[in-house]
Amino acid sequence: MHPASPRRRRLFDPIHGWFRRFERAANLWLSHYFFAHIPGIHAVYTLQLDRRLTVSEGEITVRGLPEPFAGLRVLLVTDLHTGPFLAPAALAWVFQRLMRLAPDLILVGGDVATTRIEDLERFETAFRILQAPLGVFGVLGNHDHYTGDPLGVVRFLEGAGIRMLMNRAVKLERGGAVLHLAGIDDLNSGAPDLEAALTGPPHILLSHNPDVFFVAALRGVPLVLSGHTHGGQVRIPGLPVLVRMSRFRLDEGHYAAGDAQLVVSRGLGVSGIPLRAFCPPEAVLLTLQPAGGMSS
Repeated sequence: MHPASPRRRRLFDPIHGWFRRFERAANLWLSHYFFAHIPGIHAVYTLQLDRRLTVSEGEITVRGLPEPFAGLRVLLVTDLHTGPFLAPAALAWVFQRLMRLAPDLILVGGDVATTRIEDLERFETAFRILQAPLGVFGVLGNHDHYTGDPLGVVRFLEGAGIRMLMNRAVKLERGGAVLHLAGIDDLNSGAPDLEAALTGPPHILLSHNPDVFFVAALRGVPLVLSGHTHGGQVRIPGLPVLVRMSRFRLDEGHYAAGDAQLVVSRGLGVSGIPLRAFCPPEAVLLTLQPAGGMSS
């Protein structure tokens, strides 16, 4: 676990900063007008995904988790980036493998699309593979907004059996107790409303962007689950992340601020280029245990 600090990077603005604006424009142009028209381009990343997919497992104690939810297995999959770099069959294979882990709850952390909503239609069968006893829930990421039709992405995912948490919470019941799961729209490109989402005693917050962590912690959220960063996607061993997506350097892994915790996944897919280097694709399986006082 790493300590998290709310100190911002002064020279980095993930929305209006010159580097992020350039990187975003180049990414979108390449994905929409170049890579999408190269036959078989998905084979490049499919090979990496097949050989290097990592399932990171860990046990986390969560303040206020009701006792009947002890041992809850939560699967976090994020940053799928359906589109030119990912074939439907490859995603179906990944989901079939992950279902063998028998999660109790599945959370989809956004960026299911890359730039074109029409790419999603080919993946409906794959998304329907995701099933869990307590349900499958999701939020939108910045790339889902880049499609120009975020509500269309919501309709597609809900049609595939994924309940979308657009600034709202749901109550999950187990053994007579209730767990509050909240989700917000993308922090940078959407219209996130944390106050609307946190209508009950918070237990878990799903947010595509991890930079909401410190505000959520102040609101009493004990556990935030995120993606967005890709862990850097292309790394040089021994050096910091080359392209950071978090203002607070929340790049990947398990963080803590006081008694609040954050888990940031590297995600399954890629954007910009069909390559990961020293930063393998990742799904996260967490086993939750109660810590401190209990709520219901």
